[in-house]
Amino acid sequence: MEILRRMRSAPLEQLAGELAVSSSTVRRDVETLQEQGLVESTRGGVIFRGRGAGSLALDQRMREQVRAKRGIGKAAAAMIEPGMTVYFDGGSTIHYMVQQVETRPLQVVTNSLTVADHFANDDRVELLLLGGTLYPRSGVLVGPITTQALAEIHADLMFFSVTGIYQHEIFNSNLPMVQVEKLALRQVARKVLLEDSSKFGRKGLSRVCSVEELDLIITDCAVSRHWRTLLRDRLKVVEI
Repeated sequence: MEILRRMRSAPLEQLAGELAVSSSTVRRDVETLQEQGLVESTRGGVIFRGRGAGSLALDQRMREQVRAKRGIGKAAAAMIEPGMTVYFDGGSTIHYMVQQVETRPLQVVTNSLTVADHFANDDRVELLLLGGTLYPRSGVLVGPITTQALAEIHADLMFFSVTGIYQHEIFNSNLPMVQVEKLALRQVARKVLLEDSSKFGRKGLSRVCSVEELDLIITDCAVSRHWRTLLRDRLKVVEI
């Protein structure tokens, strides 16, 4: 990743030479990185898909709880129906979700550069990327320009992820992101939180909403019995 971040793209043979490994080893590594959305494989080469040094935090999250996030994302993607308007925020679990969205036609609203990049060349998707100030650690747009645009929009579904769930409250770690999420929750018909089990019992810097304001929380099967009992029908557990 450091080589590709510097060079932006490289032939597989060159990577093998610089790393002093076989071409087959590099090819397997590239396949793994492509599954994580960090690179794009081409014939005989690979293209860096990150967004510079500021994307390192998101890159790291993409490597955590991968199987759980992919399973959560698959269950969430199955909720989308043709013709819906869907709002996606940023985050690694959302990234794994959009890779599995097969429903078309679709209207997509997002403040995430990663989400927008995924749908940008799909002529069956009407894409609206909200403007704003880039928060590079997560690749999302925030601030007054973002909220002004969002205030004019209605969506059928919202998918988002946060820092953690503590008791009956949802928390995130960045105030400008929380401001966008709070407004988005008011602009959508159904709110769905995607949260792997490691985030249950965690607090963050700022409260986003209460659990009762959400329609559904999708998580993986490692979530404890305590949370299954507390959240009951509001919790969908995915077997992975």
